[in-house]
Amino acid sequence: MKKINTILAALGALLMLSVTSANSVEFKAGVSANGMAAYANAQEAVKDSGRTTNEEAILATSFASVFAEISSDDVMGLGIGVSYAPDVVELNKETRHISNCENDKQVCTAETTVAGIDADGGAQVIDGKINDLISVYLTLPVGDTGAYVKAGYMQATLTTNEQLASGSEYENVDLTGTHVGGGYEGSLGDMAFWRAEGSFQMWEDISASGSEAGGTGTKNKVTAELGSITGSLSVGMKF
Repeated sequence: MKKINTILAALGALLMLSVTSANSVEFKAGVSANGMAAYANAQEAVKDSGRTTNEEAILATSFASVFAEISSDDVMGLGIGVSYAPDVVELNKETRHISNCENDKQVCTAETTVAGIDADGGAQVIDGKINDLISVYLTLPVGDTGAYVKAGYMQATLTTNEQLASGSEYENVDLTGTHVGGGYEGSLGDMAFWRAEGSFQMWEDISASGSEAGGTGTKNKVTAELGSITGSLSVGMKF
């Protein structure tokens, strides 16, 4: 969040220093209905056992957000804005059984479990959600057509809620990335407007480690590559 605040302050100062007339400043605020499709390629490395699993997933979700913007005709209509979505998606809960003994062609017994061979075996419940998605962005109109282009920086929180057989827990993860897109804005009277917009999100790779170390000092570790596209319909007011 500190990085978001720094970027927003710098962009706001730049815009305000460029404005020469208060009459050229326009404020906008509104709400958006968003639909997102995301792709993830995740890999999990289990402590001590050396076992690595890889899984690909496609996610579709919808969520609401609010936004506020300021722009000026003195800088070709350049605007800066911020949007916020408190809840983005509840991830699908998944339960699976893991047995190291079976993978090693051994018989699972109390002795092998104590020896550490099947210490991480059992039911694995994976659950979580993504929330607090905040974006800081720039907009630039394309002539007087109503079309515009948009680019910005975004941040969200991946809250984990897993139940692992090993007793380990994964930390919550900050998701960061950039987005580019464009859209069209039309009027709904003198002060109201509507928008249709599409954008592509490029998330930075994420990494999370478990809370418990194994006999060799290693921990469970999850890494993932993420990407998403979003379509939005918005209504708002301008002042």
